[in-house]
Amino acid sequence: MSAPQRTIVVIHPGGLGDVLLSLGALVALRTAFPHHELVLLAGLEVGTLLIHCGVIDHVWSLESSQMGAMFTGGEQLSGEQHAVFGRCDLVVGWLSDHSGSLRRTMRELGVSRVILQSPASIEGLHQSARFFQVLQREIRAELRPSLDLHLPEQVRQSGVDALRASGIGESCPLIVCHPGSGSVHKCVSPRIWGTLFQGCHARQWLPVVLLGPADEQSASAIRELSMSELPVLRPASVTKLAGILSQAQGFIGHDSGVTHLAALLGVPTVAMFGPSDEQRWAPEGPHVTVVRGGICACKGWDAVRACREKPCLSIDPEEVLKALDRIEFRYPRVTNS
Repeated sequence: MSAPQRTIVVIHPGGLGDVLLSLGALVALRTAFPHHELVLLAGLEVGTLLIHCGVIDHVWSLESSQMGAMFTGGEQLSGEQHAVFGRCDLVVGWLSDHSGSLRRTMRELGVSRVILQSPASIEGLHQSARFFQVLQREIRAELRPSLDLHLPEQVRQSGVDALRASGIGESCPLIVCHPGSGSVHKCVSPRIWGTLFQGCHARQWLPVVLLGPADEQSASAIRELSMSELPVLRPASVTKLAGILSQAQGFIGHDSGVTHLAALLGVPTVAMFGPSDEQRWAPEGPHVTVVRGGICACKGWDAVRACREKPCLSIDPEEVLKALDRIEFRYPRVTNS
């Protein structure tokens, strides 16, 4: 009988966008340790998607109170989790551990190599490179400048099925629009969205709105536009969301995790940025266009939240539409890779 597979455990407390920005670092770990099982402690939804895409092997839910006990000791971990740490050669945590409690827990569990550092402590680099920089002293791998998520056929098909169930056909280019974000202070006005929807219709494109659990304020604003013909989808999971995005010919969104997901799936993406720094946070790739309004003069997020005018979000809708005009649309939509 062969020995149990050795493991690498990665702890990532960030949301959807932050985890997707660490994709290059996760792939670098996979490359450096090709025979190890890669376990990710993160949000269950994004972790499940990364399993489908073959990036990781297993996910532990960061939302679990059992996993939260790691920060105060490993007594509440299950027997399986103790076993995983017992054969673990490296723990990477993209977070601060000022008290040293997490490092002590890892050592008590028998892990000899532990890297714990917040990417926020690294200056002057895109966020994806910051995640990789945390690893550089420990692994021999290179950061690939451009990565894609490759969805299995069943996930892509789930997107086809979701669109069909909503009565969305393939008669014209599908432009997926996400009017939400992790912060309402990153979102353009409903007026701008209304102009974008009208511009899509004028070009015989079909704009479809995506809304998530945290987008209720955006949903209310969209309803006020009184565009009853506008299809609205609420995917039940991040994996279902990815399937829908895989069927799009174009995407419009803010600085959000959904925008990063669209870009990683290779969808021509227009990212509307305002107070956040696109040099650090924008999705990367030749198919991504960043559009912003005026210069943000706010010093910190307290000032951003207090700012009413938000000139940095005075996006010109025509600039967004012109970026989509450059897309060479293909029909029918490709459902399998």
